Amino acid sequence: MKTLILETIDSIYKNKDYDFFRDKCAVRFELLDGLMNLIKSNNAEVNVTEIDLEPSIRFYINYPNFELGELKVSYKTIIDVSKIIPIFYVQHEFEVENKDERRMSPVLDGFDGQPYMMSQAEMYDEIVDFMRKHDYAEISYAEMNTVIPYITMPEDVSIFGPQFTVEICLFHDILNICELEDA
Repeated sequence: MKTLILETIDSIYKNKDYDFFRDKCAVRFELLDGLMNLIKSNNAEVNVTEIDLEPSIRFYINYPNFELGELKVSYKTIIDVSKIIPIFYVQHEFEVENKDERRMSPVLDGFDGQPYMMSQAEMYDEIVDFMRKHDYAEISYAEMNTVIPYITMPEDVSIFGPQFTVEICLFHDILNICELEDA
C-alpha cells in the first residue's frame, strides 16, 4: 500500500495529474450506504461529511455516554476515507467532564488508533472487516502524518503547518485543485 500511496502522490503533485484528482473527487463514495447501515445497526449515532468535489469523506460515530455518579464520559470514532485511493484512517476519542475546581479546561480528552471501550472495539472490528472486503486498506496515524518533502506548502496556507503529509495530499484539497479551471 505504501507504494500505491507514494506513486499516487507523485502522479498528482509531482507530475500534476490534476484531472485524475478532480475525477476521483467528483465520484460519490460507493460504500456510503453500506457503511452507514453497518454503523447504525450497532446502535451508534453517525454523521457524515460528504462534500462534492472533496477527496475524502468523514464519518463521526457517537456512542452512548457512560455515566456513573458525577463521572460522565463521551466516546466517538472518526473514520476518514480517501476517494483518491482505497485507504482509510480510524481515530477513537474520549472526553471526560473536568470537575476540578482549578481546571484550565472544562474537559479532559484524548485520541488514539486503539479503542477506549468495548463498543468502539467491536465497531472498529466490523468496520475494518467491511472495508477490507471492499479492498480498502487502513493506514495508521504515523502513515497519515508521513511528510512528503518534495512538495512545498503555499506561503498563504498555514492551517496544516508548513509541510505536506499523506493526509494533506490524499484527504484534503489544500491546493484547490478541484477549483482550478485549467491545470
